Amino acid sequence: MVPRKLKRHLYSSHPSCANKDKQYFKRCLEQNKKQKEFMKSAVTVSEKALEASYHVAKLIARQKKPHTVSETLIKPACMEIVRLMLGPNEVKKVNKVSLSADTVKRRIHDMSSDILGTLIKKLLSVEKFALQVDETTDIKNKAQQIATVRFVDKDFIKEHYLFCKEVPERTTGEEIFRVTDDFFKICNIQWSNCIAVCMDGAAAMTGRKKGFVSCVKQKKSDGTIYTLLHTSRSIDGQQFAGRTFEHDE
Repeated sequence: MVPRKLKRHLYSSHPSCANKDKQYFKRCLEQNKKQKEFMKSAVTVSEKALEASYHVAKLIARQKKPHTVSETLIKPACMEIVRLMLGPNEVKKVNKVSLSADTVKRRIHDMSSDILGTLIKKLLSVEKFALQVDETTDIKNKAQQIATVRFVDKDFIKEHYLFCKEVPERTTGEEIFRVTDDFFKICNIQWSNCIAVCMDGAAAMTGRKKGFVSCVKQKKSDGTIYTLLHTSRSIDGQQFAGRTFEHDE
């Protein structure tokens, strides 16, 4: 800009600084640079703290530990180790990592949702997939339905856990199918792409009229499905799995 315009701006907008010497403005410039560096450093620490929070939540989930262990053991232990080995200044950075029980719960939920979203996108992109459905009872005597999918991805066979949902009513074939069908509808998964179903030999699964497989066949337009039955038996303390293929039309 033209010097006279800068001078007019200084006297009209910043009269308190009009008579300051050159060193004053140099100090202002240095303070401004330091402030920018401090803000940049603070943002970097916050990003690393957020990333560390997710990593700790993942470890807790994998080890199936209670969420409270993060704030009662993990964080205090980390702070003590850092204090002894790196000094008190670094402890302040570690303290910025949020590891409360509620935070860990949210982190696990976020990662779970992201993994499921990625799996659904992959499942929608493939032409065919196989479905394995099983039912079990948890410690509260509630029926839980587990579903796993298998498909071909870039010449490799991939197998992924799909969902685990409570069966609210009786564990009949129709009810198990309803839980699965509701999940498929929400995720826009087409039954026409399901070419095989793996299950145990329970009547709820294999029933000709109201079994799970029968419901799947009714849902598919061509009424064709490959079924894979799996059973386990114990011989001399060892588990053996027997499988038979069936082709229904």
